[in-house]
Parts: sequence; C-alpha cells; structure tokens
Amino acid sequence: MRLTNIFLLVALLSVSTIFAQQTDEDDDGKADKIEALKVGFITEKLNLSSAEAKSFWPVYNEFEVQMKKLRVKERENVRLLKAKSSLTDADADKFLNEQLSLKQQQLDLNKKYVAEFKKVLPAKKVARLLMLEQEFKQQLLNRLKERKGKM
Repeated sequence: MRLTNIFLLVALLSVSTIFAQQTDEDDDGKADKIEALKVGFITEKLNLSSAEAKSFWPVYNEFEVQMKKLRVKERENVRLLKAKSSLTDADADKFLNEQLSLKQQQLDLNKKYVAEFKKVLPAKKVARLLMLEQEFKQQLLNRLKERKGKM
C-alpha cells in the first residue's frame, strides 16, 4: 500500500471518529460520507507529505468541529425566525444581529485557523486549501443538480 493511501486512511479514520462522537442531525450517514469524500479530495489535491498530513489533519478536524458548531447556531437562528407566526421589526433586528455576529465569528475562526494551518503547511498549500474547499462545495452542488435533473 502506498504511503499516500496509508495517510488517506488515517485521515479518514480520524474524521470519522470525530464525527461519530458528535450527535449529528443526519443519522443516515450522508454527512460522514461527504466528510470522507472531502478528506480524500483535500488529501489528493494538496499532495500532503506524510509529515504535513500528520500535523495538518488534527488542526483541520478541530477547525471543522468549531465551524460546524457555528453553522448549527446559524441554522437554529433561521429555524427560530421561520417559526414566528408574525414577524416584528424587533424580531427581524434580533435575527439580523445574530446572523451578522455568527458570520463575524466564522470569519474570526477562519483567520485563527489560517494562522494555525500556516504553522504546519506552507502558505501556498494553505491558500490552495481555501480554494479546494470552495471547489469541493461546487462539485457537491453540481452532483446534486445532476441527480435532481435525472429524477
């Protein structure tokens, strides 16, 4: 087995372990499958050395856990607004302020972890990582559109 495959397997197992420990809204495993695909995609495209992978994945997994918490809060905020039978200006202001606060927290988290990633990867790979995350999301959306088109 190639060294890259071994590290991909280790990365997949570490991500799976983290997500298995968390209570997830998606019980059918789709989130785990997507995370595994994302790990494989990033590992392949970043071409991480064994030393880089060993240092990078624990930091990235920590980042993902923190970002997921913010996304859950964001969805909860939207759910609460949708549940209101009549929306007041005060409700709307509260919603807007909370959403902006969560977006700021996401930005702050991104800034923090870019600095952390740069401790374990060259800046070129960190910049590439940010692009790869967007590229992965776009590929997922394209697959979803293709599936909907076939139905």
